[in-house]
Amino acid sequence: MTVIIPKKEYQTIVAAAVRFANTRIPEDDWLEVYGIFIGNIEGEDVIVSKAYPITHQEKKPEDIIDKVYWSTEDYELFSLIDDKAFSEGNFTIGWWHSHPGFKVMMSQLDVKTTLSYQQNNPKAISLVFNPVRLIRQVELPEKKGNPVKQLKNDPGFKIFRLDNVNRGIEASYHEVDYRIDGYENMEQLIKQTQKFIIDITNFFPRKDILDRYSKFVNDKINELNSKLLGTEEYLKTLIRKGEGHRTQEVLEDQVKDIRRFVAQTYINIENIKEFMDYLEFKEREKVIPKVKEILSKWDEKVAQLDDKFTELANKF
Repeated sequence: MTVIIPKKEYQTIVAAAVRFANTRIPEDDWLEVYGIFIGNIEGEDVIVSKAYPITHQEKKPEDIIDKVYWSTEDYELFSLIDDKAFSEGNFTIGWWHSHPGFKVMMSQLDVKTTLSYQQNNPKAISLVFNPVRLIRQVELPEKKGNPVKQLKNDPGFKIFRLDNVNRGIEASYHEVDYRIDGYENMEQLIKQTQKFIIDITNFFPRKDILDRYSKFVNDKINELNSKLLGTEEYLKTLIRKGEGHRTQEVLEDQVKDIRRFVAQTYINIENIKEFMDYLEFKEREKVIPKVKEILSKWDEKVAQLDDKFTELANKF
């Protein structure tokens, strides 16, 4: 068996995991994330078509071990995703979750969860991802103090299947081969994904996401206004100094600078739009429309730029 994972779905797993466990968050506050795979079976191979983030770990003081708490909403969303997949000729083919900062393996709880999937679908899979493994290219030891194992071009995860579901939670498990489509080679995958992790860390917060993006857009609009006002004041100063012959050249340079600023901001805006695909499924209906509303303010401002440049050219 080989599991085929598209680049976009691999990025979804990475983004969802890193959002809740990255260098901007103290390690003690890192959280596991959980999701499901939708896809199909072709011969002996499992073909992933979608990797949906569903929920994340919630830490409670009374818990002796870390737990995940599934809400009624989570279970309802499972049904919606299942129904949509079935209408498209696909079905649930397994699950995935993160082990941020510790060994990629299957805990007893993971075995129990995987058991429920394999009982319904004998070819179901379980993927375990650790962003630290991907970033540092090391396999962490099972016990503290044991040596780490150096890796090369490792995507940060392993895929597992239970050997014999009839043994229940006592079942052993083995690794499954995989292929990630969309990259020329594994070296390119590692390089691109490590950069992707930086973008996620800096620009995809796990909470207060609307406040973060609203502040970003307002700051960029204020900066653009400042550049436009500064350009106009600069041109007025040239006129006062009797250097009116320089206004056309200066205006052209200022316009180029402003367009570079707009182009860079556009990249950030496009990143935000892309990140909406990595939200937990239950967040999307609430968050995405509000993010679109926030981003529309920038679009409206940029749409007025050419008229402003023409106004300045006619004025000076």
